[in-house]
Amino acid sequence: MTDSTRDPAEVAAWLRLTATPGVSALAGRRLLAKFGLPQTVLAQNLASLREVVDAKVACVLNAPPDAAMSALIDCTLAWLADARHAMVTMADAGYPVGLLDLADPPLLLYINGDPNRLAGPALGMVGARKATTQGARDAQAFASAFSNAGWTVVSGLALGIDAAAHAGALEGPGGTVAVIGTGADIVYPGRHHALAHRIVDAGGAIVSEFALGTPGLPNHFPRRNRIIAALSRGVLVVEAAERSGSLITARLASEIGR
Repeated sequence: MTDSTRDPAEVAAWLRLTATPGVSALAGRRLLAKFGLPQTVLAQNLASLREVVDAKVACVLNAPPDAAMSALIDCTLAWLADARHAMVTMADAGYPVGLLDLADPPLLLYINGDPNRLAGPALGMVGARKATTQGARDAQAFASAFSNAGWTVVSGLALGIDAAAHAGALEGPGGTVAVIGTGADIVYPGRHHALAHRIVDAGGAIVSEFALGTPGLPNHFPRRNRIIAALSRGVLVVEAAERSGSLITARLASEIGR
């Protein structure tokens, strides 16, 4: 199935389960575990839903989608009509198996680029946004070497080390994947529009678990980091403060056996 032919009702059901305000990822996982696919979840009556989640969440899911959700569904279906865009859910064969090592794997991913890029051997590279000139040079050289050895480099499209890692990876056949903390239709920081286009045009992928239009909020980036760790066989940190997202990524990687 291509995403341009994915059943609109299926897309709508996944969005209602993952992007409805007040429906947490934990609640979504509980509902899927109990009832199966999202369309089956949404077909349940209020009493059945309340056996799994609290009354407020059950009422939201039992009611028809509101105007905001209907607009998001329409926007997402239009986005998926582009051949470069895809949605991969936990129910799909193409879901990256490494993500299942997480305690809270994303229920779905939005992908701008080639979803197959997430299936090959990959290494994470993260580091300081305010990188030194030498640090950025080292990161680009490491990433270039990894990519030319056939490894995909996974990073976060941030300033500094992330940008250098993506640039270096584009020098080889391994390519690169950018995991972002916004919706897949937003490039953050804005100065990386050209880099994002290069990643997609070179056969790489930009990946997000956040609904389209989601801005880059501070709590999104630690969540982004766990996906970088889980997609990778290991994580290389190039320059990082003692308390930084980069070391959080390395710790998460260690916790799941990377």
